[in-house]
Amino acid sequence: MAVSKYESAAKKELREQGWMVDWKLRARFPMRTYTVDYFGAFDILAYRAGDPLRFISIKGDMGILKSHRKLLESFAFPIGVQKEIWQYDPKRKEKWRREIIE
Repeated sequence: MAVSKYESAAKKELREQGWMVDWKLRARFPMRTYTVDYFGAFDILAYRAGDPLRFISIKGDMGILKSHRKLLESFAFPIGVQKEIWQYDPKRKEKWRREIIE
């Protein structure tokens, strides 16, 4: 079951910060109705008591498509749930660009 190196790095970082992390497995032979991401958009779900629940979309060094950003913006989650997009950028000192989507 494949997991991208970017998702693995993000999960490791979140765990080190005390977050409980969940993600969906990419099955080799998925069932017809199985979606790889939460709601077809988010790769990671992170929980830590006292903090907002985080739905995180992970993107590699190829960038973020406008259509993906619009998809994330279209979700109307209740108060206490946060939508984020993380993009890996190997050229930066801090490798992740993190953005909270309103």
